[in-house]
Amino acid sequence: MEDTFENSARKSSTEERRNSSVRKISSERPNRRITLATITSGVIMDTSDLKPQPIGSEETVASEQEAIVARATLTFSRNPDRKISRDATPHIDNYRTQHSLIRPTLPELFNPNGNNQQQPVEEEAVEAHHDNRVGDKFGWIEGVLIRNMMSIWGVMLFLRLTWVVGQAGIGETLIIIAISTFITLVTALSMSAISTNGEIGGGGTYFVMSRVLGPEFGGSIGIIFAIANAMDCSLNVVGFSQAVQDMMKEYGGVIIVDGGINDIRIIGTITLIFISAICGLGAKYETKMKDVMFVIMMAAFTNFITGSIMGPSTEAEEARGFIGYSIDLLNENWKPGYTVTAGQMQNFITVFSVYFPASIGILAGANVSGNLKDPNKAIPKGTILAIIICSISYAGVAIICAATVTRAATGIVEDLNNGTNLNCTINECNYGLYYDYQAMALVSAFGPLNYVGCFAAALSSALSDFVSCPALLEVIAADKLYPYWMVGFWGKGYGPSNKPFRAFAFTFVLAMAFVLIAELDVIALLISNLFLATFALMNFSTFHVSLIKPIGWRPTFKYYNTWLSLLTGILSIACMMLISLPTAMITIAIVLFFYLVVLYRSPEVNWGSSTQAQTYRAALISIQQLVHIEEHVKNYRPQILVLTGYPGTRPALVDFAYLICKNNSLMICGNVVEEKLTFEARLKLQQKAYRYLRFTNIKGFCTVADNSDLQTGAAAMLGLAGVGKVKPNILMMGYKNNWSTCDRNSLDQYVLTIHTGFEMHVAVAILRLKEGLDCSEIVADIDELISQSSDKKVKDKKRKTVDNSVVSAKENIPTIVEPSTESTAVHIEIRPVKVTKKDQKIKNKKVEERIALRDVAGNPLPKSVLNSIVLFQRKQKKDTIDVWWLSDDGGLTLLLPVIINSRSNWSETKLRIFCTATGVHELENEQIGMAMLLSKFRIDYSDLVIITDVDVPPKSKTKKWFDDLIRPLLQSANNEGPQLTAGELEAFQYKTDRYLRLRELLLDHSSDSNLVFMNLPVTRKGAFSAPLYMAWLEALTANMPPFVLVRGNQTSVLTFYS
Repeated sequence: MEDTFENSARKSSTEERRNSSVRKISSERPNRRITLATITSGVIMDTSDLKPQPIGSEETVASEQEAIVARATLTFSRNPDRKISRDATPHIDNYRTQHSLIRPTLPELFNPNGNNQQQPVEEEAVEAHHDNRVGDKFGWIEGVLIRNMMSIWGVMLFLRLTWVVGQAGIGETLIIIAISTFITLVTALSMSAISTNGEIGGGGTYFVMSRVLGPEFGGSIGIIFAIANAMDCSLNVVGFSQAVQDMMKEYGGVIIVDGGINDIRIIGTITLIFISAICGLGAKYETKMKDVMFVIMMAAFTNFITGSIMGPSTEAEEARGFIGYSIDLLNENWKPGYTVTAGQMQNFITVFSVYFPASIGILAGANVSGNLKDPNKAIPKGTILAIIICSISYAGVAIICAATVTRAATGIVEDLNNGTNLNCTINECNYGLYYDYQAMALVSAFGPLNYVGCFAAALSSALSDFVSCPALLEVIAADKLYPYWMVGFWGKGYGPSNKPFRAFAFTFVLAMAFVLIAELDVIALLISNLFLATFALMNFSTFHVSLIKPIGWRPTFKYYNTWLSLLTGILSIACMMLISLPTAMITIAIVLFFYLVVLYRSPEVNWGSSTQAQTYRAALISIQQLVHIEEHVKNYRPQILVLTGYPGTRPALVDFAYLICKNNSLMICGNVVEEKLTFEARLKLQQKAYRYLRFTNIKGFCTVADNSDLQTGAAAMLGLAGVGKVKPNILMMGYKNNWSTCDRNSLDQYVLTIHTGFEMHVAVAILRLKEGLDCSEIVADIDELISQSSDKKVKDKKRKTVDNSVVSAKENIPTIVEPSTESTAVHIEIRPVKVTKKDQKIKNKKVEERIALRDVAGNPLPKSVLNSIVLFQRKQKKDTIDVWWLSDDGGLTLLLPVIINSRSNWSETKLRIFCTATGVHELENEQIGMAMLLSKFRIDYSDLVIITDVDVPPKSKTKKWFDDLIRPLLQSANNEGPQLTAGELEAFQYKTDRYLRLRELLLDHSSDSNLVFMNLPVTRKGAFSAPLYMAWLEALTANMPPFVLVRGNQTSVLTFYS
């Protein structure tokens, strides 16, 4: 019975089990129930309602078990909660780039009763996975092998190979073929390794390199390669036209216009129109036509070999230099014999530049990867085999020509009879390897068939190139790396097959421009550099990814070598330089231009490139090395943990911290949340914070501490944020403006956070602005506008000005830092902001949409509010930064203003240093000593002021102001008793008097400064209460310009030693 049950259970199809689907089958006996899980994690059988049945025949048992399985399936579909596990079986659809189809989320597994059930998305995801393009798919022979062979067997085989043999000799010709084969073969090996490291889509070469090297290099080389394919199409069209012209002269003396370059242009134009029409019909017709041409090519090769064996059939052929196989002739043609061609003395490099385009067709199959059934297998197999076959055929044709045709001949039968047909001093030589580009037709048994073979090779290569260029443009446009007007416009598809007719039109126009040049050697020189640049980057991409070895690098093609790829890349660059240095420089400039366009646009794509892996690896290695290096004062960097909450709520605090850390050190924006957050809520908070930082062009990090108060959260972030030596050494906070009105617990938490910074041996800095730092109650959240605008505009490299400053709200996310008491209703609108010609000249940017902050009436926010938001972004007027260096905290109080003064927006301000002296008699010594110290620190300052009357009692007016400040704190509130006691005030009266006297000095000297720095009083834990400490800070900073209280960790951060 057990075997029968298993056989019955297997009747459900494999696909149904894979997709965990169920079928509802009606049951005649609902009182019997089996719950059967259709996943591999377990099976539950509930037999509580099963009644004993009499044992009958085997047929009866089988029918009973079939009914059980049917009812089990029905019950499973009605009672999904009865599954023993929600796990899904491994399935390919779960690992595609689209959203997974059936895999449950982690919260669904460990919290099945939560409101996070995954909605079924099978239909949409499956539909998203399938290619929308309708068309035929090809195998490796038809799609890659034949296509590559026909592209490599181009016009250079029939029209220039014999010339190459005549110039370089068979020895150097074989070297040229070997170098070209080496470059193309290693490039094919590199491409095969990359193309077998996962599925590849349409776009072939571009897709491979962009996913490996990233969008910058991938996009630039994709554009270059698309242009190169269009140029190669024109090369083959011009070669075809030249062959047609030669045939018309040979077999009838037909001349269209002048029998020269204009005839080539006319024939080339007609040919290009024909090619564009064939390619416009679709890849199917183009491939079928290539198959026909492949048969013609095989017939042409057979005709050529047969003719070489037969030897010359007439005296005219012999007079033209075709004498049949000869060892003496082979020896004579072994050495090079360079001559002047088209006014230029030929050499190995110039001949190589003419030949190399013959081998550039190796990527024809990869370029149409979207039309291949299995590109991962087809591209390596077809490409490598095509290179081997074509290289052997090129070498074979070269040897046959060198062994059968002389270098020069007059072509006059009388000279042959006189034995002077090879003497070019008596009569002009127009035939032979030097002069006759149709020498292969001369050797062939039937000359016209050789012309047909040349036509087939030229048209086949032109067809491949014409198809490749639009395919590349379409894929590049789909990735949206470049502006729409530059590339996206050409990639638009039409019809059910989504054909990019605009890209076809672009290819036609570009190819026509080069067809009108009508000079085969000139076009060959230009495209050689473009293809060599492509090959160089292809090899470098393989070298780079195999050197970095990311975890995902597991190519199934193993026959490649890291260092061989690097060598080939270097060799390709060297060949570019040797062929034509000016053309190589232009090619590199074009690649660099398109690279910078993508770099400037910073498209939001993430392809897991090797550059990303290298960035991670380099960072990891650097951090690991730093761990074992002892810290040195000369390498000190202020690494700041700034408690901002969501960064958009305190933009001035973020800007101030970034002013110190920009291009210099680490900045982490910390957000402490009282409630416990789910993973999704935490991720949302971090993503929102990073969107703000990216939009405002601030390079920093964000971290969230949840389920904790301010002090606990700050301690956790100080202890856990960062890694190794790259961790915060400064805790920065905003000043708590509502300290006198907030609840006592909130105030205690704030002061305890300062204590925590000192306990963890980090410096503490507090920033205060008159208007406050918290903008959450003043400016609305514009995070959605940031998300919408980030895809539409090109990011500025400079910080945003007032019009595009971004200030966001808390999005109902609770933080323990209290908001400001001020509240202004505002709303946000996006409006175009006009940029004057003067601004455009200074900033060198176009008019763009900016985000403007506006109030309910539609008017801009008050100027004071906007000024406080962008205070640390604006260019500062010529004023001072005052530094009250009253206590030696290691020099941090002095170092931070020096860093700020070095920034461009603050470079016109002057530093004023204030210090104290114990008495008038020590004033001169103190001033000389401090001046010497500042000089050794190499700090440029405008004034050095020594304060001698800091111990003078404060004025009665100042005391009255302080008494009014603390009076509410001495009274009982909410039956909790007073926050301050008279006894505590009396015990610390000497400290209070000192801070009040410092207030008077600050008002006298620094009330008009741009920024003020002063030592932060150290809080002795348990010595005095939080309200008294905050009252002292209020006395120092109230009604002052932007004020920064700093206390280093008593470790030197400045040194005068080299």
